[in-house]
Amino acid sequence: MPFNQNTNTYLKELKLTFNKSDLNFLNKLQSAHVAKYSFNNLAVLLGENIKINSESVFKKIVIEGRGGYCFEHNKLVYDTLQDLGYNVRLLLAKVVSNVEQEAPRTHRITLVNLNNEHYIVDAGFGPLGSIYPIKLALDKVQSQGFYHYRVQQSEAKEYSFEIEKNGEFSTLYCFNLNTYTEADCTVSNFYSYQYPEAVFVNNLVVCNKLESDIYSLRNGLFFHITKDNKTEVKITSPSLLQLLLLKHFTINLTIDDCSNLFKKHIQL
Repeated sequence: MPFNQNTNTYLKELKLTFNKSDLNFLNKLQSAHVAKYSFNNLAVLLGENIKINSESVFKKIVIEGRGGYCFEHNKLVYDTLQDLGYNVRLLLAKVVSNVEQEAPRTHRITLVNLNNEHYIVDAGFGPLGSIYPIKLALDKVQSQGFYHYRVQQSEAKEYSFEIEKNGEFSTLYCFNLNTYTEADCTVSNFYSYQYPEAVFVNNLVVCNKLESDIYSLRNGLFFHITKDNKTEVKITSPSLLQLLLLKHFTINLTIDDCSNLFKKHIQL
């Protein structure tokens, strides 16, 4: 069965060969994606217009290697899985980070129906996100790398995607199985990069996630996290920021862009 050129190029970049629409390939795709393409909001902070149509996200992530955030990463993954024959649904979630609060639905995820079982595919959540798809099985602890996840459901039928931290589970985001469209994503994406109080407008965030290593940068700190160790480096200059972005995330920004980011989000 022929696939479109974007799908073929994307799989080639991830060094993946598609055989059939099964869980094994789904695992390989998500883990390869989060390891290669960085989760980041650099384009937001540099004042770019964040376009989330298929061609724009493919060009930015695959061709230019600039990464992005959930509306970009998970749109690319959704398009690919759909082209490969997977049964996919677009869902929108509320990021709550274990805080009781009213929050907008500003996180895009993909629900895959595979052999009458459902999986959450999320290649765009950052350092605490999963490496592989999470089965939508209530209260089942699912271990990946050195984190443990589970999904629970409230009386109001809202699901919570949870991670274990310090021996207790906390909620990363909440979602339901309502019908959402690309138009809903357009509104949520606009909020995410234009609303003055949005997280991605006020914080510098970059991450790559592997099975045994997480490289993460948030504002003035860079982290290298393994199962047994966490190394922290304070970013003290635009040139150090430029070096870290290139070395650990293969993002090549100019020194002028790094100086701008440093002054606004690090040198407070």
